Amino acid sequence: MALTLKIVTPETLLFEGTVEGIVAPGIDGLFGVLNNHAPLLSALGEGQLTATVSGKDLIFDISGGFLEVNDNVISVMADTAVQK
Repeated sequence: MALTLKIVTPETLLFEGTVEGIVAPGIDGLFGVLNNHAPLLSALGEGQLTATVSGKDLIFDISGGFLEVNDNVISVMADTAVQK
């Protein structure tokens, strides 16, 4: 089963697509999410969210928000986010 990432801000849907995994800036440090991860809800801090797509890294600057993982869908609700 594929791992889907959705990154939304109050203004827009910034990204939606299939990824191999992510590394996200939690409020207590970086953490990773891969396929078949257990359900998770985490607050996000300021930093870079890195998503691996077809072996290449996409980088997003994130400033706060929340991340939820459920049934191989990663939903990021960011206060602000910009793709680098």
